[in-house]
Amino acid sequence: MTEFTRFGDPQRFSIAVRWVRDSEPRERRPADHGWSMGDLRIDVAGRNITQSLQGNQPKAHVGWYLSPLLEWLADNWIPLLHEEDFSWSEKSSAPALVACRRALDRWIGESDETGRATYAAAQAWYRRHALRAAAEGGLFPDLFVRRFIDDIELSWSPAPPLFAPDSFTFIADPGTARLPVADVAGPLWEALTWAVGTAPAEEDADRAAVARLAAKVAALHDTAAAEMATAYVPADLLASVRAALAKIGAAAHRLLDDVRLANVPAVSTFSPAVAMFGGVTPNLSGEDVDTISCLLASRMDVAEAPALADLVRPRAAVPLGLPHQDGYDFAADLLEDLDEPGEAEYIDIRGVVRRLGIEVRETRLVTDTIRGVALAGEGFGPTILVNTSSIYNAAEQGRRFTLAHELCHVLFDRGRARRVAVASGPWVAPGIEKRANAFAAYLLMPGTLLRRLLPGQQRIERDDIVNAAATLRVSESALTEHIYNLDLIGEWDRERLRAAFRG
Repeated sequence: MTEFTRFGDPQRFSIAVRWVRDSEPRERRPADHGWSMGDLRIDVAGRNITQSLQGNQPKAHVGWYLSPLLEWLADNWIPLLHEEDFSWSEKSSAPALVACRRALDRWIGESDETGRATYAAAQAWYRRHALRAAAEGGLFPDLFVRRFIDDIELSWSPAPPLFAPDSFTFIADPGTARLPVADVAGPLWEALTWAVGTAPAEEDADRAAVARLAAKVAALHDTAAAEMATAYVPADLLASVRAALAKIGAAAHRLLDDVRLANVPAVSTFSPAVAMFGGVTPNLSGEDVDTISCLLASRMDVAEAPALADLVRPRAAVPLGLPHQDGYDFAADLLEDLDEPGEAEYIDIRGVVRRLGIEVRETRLVTDTIRGVALAGEGFGPTILVNTSSIYNAAEQGRRFTLAHELCHVLFDRGRARRVAVASGPWVAPGIEKRANAFAAYLLMPGTLLRRLLPGQQRIERDDIVNAAATLRVSESALTEHIYNLDLIGEWDRERLRAAFRG
């Protein structure tokens, strides 16, 4: 038996493959892929996710026909590595495996038109991102792959495939990892090209199948970065952005320069424009496209203030853990770094962003679904846009929260390109938005001030909330939810206070 050919680093991501002689006569094997019997091993972050048991026999790899996997990989290459958004409304920050399976379970029984359409969309997303979709009867691991900003998210479980042999099971613990695009795309591409060059085709039909696969691989190799970006931003919207930037001038085209991996058809870093418009409604008006494009262009090549740069560097590429707790922790660290609140009664968030050299623009967009925009990092002057048409920004309390929310993006959400360009709204990754919300809540309502303003041992009453919220310059409802999240009140007291403000 031949040795495995391994591509990649098992401590990050690797795929190992080899062809295996099939003892069955060719006429008794599947017509389409019977030529492709082989073994497969996949490692993610040092964990072998193809490790399995059949009876008492452990194996580090699985053996099955590899052609369906190779065809699936070639057919879905661009969305697999460049599509981030789910095709259904997803409010959790769960990894793709959990979110997709939950969506399929939820919508499979719906009989109305919307339910059927949502289920069909979820199924289509599954087919693009679940390795097992290559062949539901194949012995492939339960692995999902999708884009996550400038990373690739991998999530897996030990769930056995359909029609698995009796007593067969995968034994790797469930997990998730986020890795640089090159760490995943490179090994997958090398495995594809290796397969095309070494395929053990036996008959004319087999050789024709290999030739079709080779043609797909060759076409992928020549795919432009701009075409790959349409998996992240809808093509119509991206065309509008290109037109808007063309009106601004030649220099603005730098905003569309995606970074393509050398010799691998994958974008490692999306351009600032693609990153920004990947998080907005696909129905964004032409006027708003122009406004946001002008913002991007106007802040190009503006230096970042040293005060802000000093805060960003130690926190570069902070991983996304528990969004709520991360947000609180990041805000507490920032307050300590800034020596806030000191003797002040409230956090002057406008003073904080001014001190850090962040430009604030209050602009009325046509859409009310964008709360704010954050722009900062390599090649851009730090900027926060507050959308005055958003219901969240109708009052100064809401605008203060938006400034704090966007400050979190400026400080903590710079990707591997060391920049951030994000429009906060329902299309941004939920985990990132939840973290920014928690950050904003703690920044504006830190424990230090809460201990000064609220009774320590006595029951917190409606008037306590009213007075403290007025001092902190936040809403009563925001303060009530925040002290509940900090375990300063229990569920019963939260409902009591909610009722007091409803009445």
